[in-house]
Amino acid sequence: MDMQVVPEPGLSFSWLYRQVQQYNEQSIYPKASRLERWALGTGVAATAAGLTAGMLPVSVLPLSWALMVLTACLAIEVSGFTLFLFLMLKREGGQYLRPRLSHAAEMDANFAYWTHLVKQLSAFPAAEREERLRFVLALQKTMTDRMGLMYGGLQKLGPFPVLVALYLQFRTWTPGDWAGGFDVNPVLGLLIFSMVLLYALGWVLVGMRTRLDVYSALLDASLKDAPATSP
Repeated sequence: MDMQVVPEPGLSFSWLYRQVQQYNEQSIYPKASRLERWALGTGVAATAAGLTAGMLPVSVLPLSWALMVLTACLAIEVSGFTLFLFLMLKREGGQYLRPRLSHAAEMDANFAYWTHLVKQLSAFPAAEREERLRFVLALQKTMTDRMGLMYGGLQKLGPFPVLVALYLQFRTWTPGDWAGGFDVNPVLGLLIFSMVLLYALGWVLVGMRTRLDVYSALLDASLKDAPATSP
């Protein structure tokens, strides 16, 4: 691919977003298929539907219908998540069989595009890059402080909050009692939903903070690389 440095009319975060988005897509691994994304969405939707049906009073959803609905939701939830995990392991299994070699190949591919991005940024005036770097650093500090109040070390927790939510959902489940997976009272159902929702929102914020880290690293590298890339 011919990577020519073509300066834009002016440096903007929208332009930087598009370039970093292309950088993130420079992966040597196959992307998630539509079936894989559909399986994950189906599992999440079935979980939400089952929890909602389990909280409905008998006057709205009779027990006979509730049992059929909850059994169907649980079967769809388990099937969806199982299919998602199978497809994900099939897609990403190769990199875990030879992790060091796969990681080195991925770093080589990313480094080539990273160098291209730094050269593109170096074509803009240094004053513009310095202003945006100061702005990004200020946003980083503000976001870190605010996230610390709500989430703390979310990345250190990993999938633990989701495991806690699953435990709360299936704590009374016994083999054969398929409807027991959604046998929760409204308060517990709201707690499970809130935990999963906050966990998902937390990782969205982590992704935004990671994107700010990439912006600051690129802008800083372009400023340090400016003397070497000047004509």
